[in-house]
Amino acid sequence: MSTRRTTLMVFLILVSLFSLFQIGESHAAQPGTAFTPNELGRIMILEYHLIGYPEGEWRRTPENFQKDLEMLYANNYYPISLDSLVSGKMDVPAGKTPFVLTFDDSSEGQFRYIKKGDQLVIDPSSAVGIMENFKKKHPDFPLTATFYVLPAIKKGLRLFGQEEYIQKKLEFLVKNGYEIGNHSYWHQNLGKTDDIGVQKQLALAVKEIQSYLPGYQVRSLALPFGVHAKNRELERTGVYEGIRYEHKSVMLVGSATAPSPYSVDFNPYLLERVQAGDTPWGPEAFMKRHQKNPELLYISDGDVKTVTIPASLQGKLAKHVKEKYRVKIIPAQNPPQNAGKK
Repeated sequence: MSTRRTTLMVFLILVSLFSLFQIGESHAAQPGTAFTPNELGRIMILEYHLIGYPEGEWRRTPENFQKDLEMLYANNYYPISLDSLVSGKMDVPAGKTPFVLTFDDSSEGQFRYIKKGDQLVIDPSSAVGIMENFKKKHPDFPLTATFYVLPAIKKGLRLFGQEEYIQKKLEFLVKNGYEIGNHSYWHQNLGKTDDIGVQKQLALAVKEIQSYLPGYQVRSLALPFGVHAKNRELERTGVYEGIRYEHKSVMLVGSATAPSPYSVDFNPYLLERVQAGDTPWGPEAFMKRHQKNPELLYISDGDVKTVTIPASLQGKLAKHVKEKYRVKIIPAQNPPQNAGKK
């Protein structure tokens, strides 16, 4: 009996250790984990500016940016590109909540190279360095971001600073799945210039980006100061001296989450963002607010061909969704769906 008990105890210990290992290795929804999909919930588009010291209204320290990523990872969030949000083609694991990262102004703290011996390496305290290292540590969290760049401010400040590495930086970003967005030529307030001035600012920015990245399609605009042009159509498309631009989305400077791309409220040319920071309107505050109200929290069903929504939100479903996707409606008071059945 003693031998049998010992064998049983060893077996139970091994099973427990294996279970702990599995939990530590993956944040994906496991079979048996209960959750209720809601693909009409709201989505955070996070907005960062300076990365450096000290912490401030428009500046996040490297440690706090790292903390933001850890918070999102620990709370079952999942990074997606802005392009996938705008197109509605969001490949998000079951039970996860998508979010988007954006950076304005292309300052050096966002992407810096440093010398390490004879090698040139990405500064691990810059935003790109932090994201790249986080991805290595957590391969189930494929971080990406859209960088809204300024091509024509002073040398040493424009396009992430470090003039000698501009080409290398832009090529690295595109090669590694990041997006380059338009933030105007030199941060012109588009509401204070005429139609020609708006087109000049946006077209010349595209021209400068394409001088480093031939043929690159700039698909998104972040409005400088969050101010609209008098003629909003010119935020989407225009031409100046034969240089044409066409944006598929326009970012505001705001403190609100974005509607689901499957919602009647979704407008890709009026996308508000959540300003990074430990404030009542920062990422953690919105995360907690959404967790308390299930109708606000987007939770993926894990199927790119299906849009799953609660019955209470049927009236918010955009008409075109039924033409492109299967729509699954969860009846009111239905028990939570099981991730293992998806």
